Amino acid sequence: MPDQTTLQKLKEKYGTVLKLTSDDQIITAYCKKPTFTTFLNYQNKYKDNPHEAILFLFQECVLDEENYDDEFMLSAGNSIVAMIKNDSEFSIDATPQKDEFKKSAALIRYAFHVDPYQLAMDEFYKLLEEALWLQKHNEKRMENTFMTAFAQTFSN
Repeated sequence: MPDQTTLQKLKEKYGTVLKLTSDDQIITAYCKKPTFTTFLNYQNKYKDNPHEAILFLFQECVLDEENYDDEFMLSAGNSIVAMIKNDSEFSIDATPQKDEFKKSAALIRYAFHVDPYQLAMDEFYKLLEEALWLQKHNEKRMENTFMTAFAQTFSN
């Protein structure tokens, strides 16, 4: 188990650090939230073998080098997926369409000039929410501009 200084350094490096504990409180693992790229790889693997996909997700996110049994890794991996679902106010099914993520990534890249594939999933969803708000705001502004232009054109 890492001490407080080590945990603080991990938080500075990865942002959110998840503490995942077995039901019997014997096993504890510290994990980072997966990046967008890791989550896409998880989805691709999930189609062929859900068991292996969940193990992959856990292994990509765990921050220590200990050996864990498969049952704990599956449980922890499922917990990570559940946290990703909670990070989003959008309803996400375990295998959303790849096209939806690509559109979302393009919107984030365009709005904020960042590489969305390197973002943690919670940050990805925060930026997606903001990008959607900006898009809606810009559409309203354009709509108001057109309405004003039409009003001026037809009032003369």
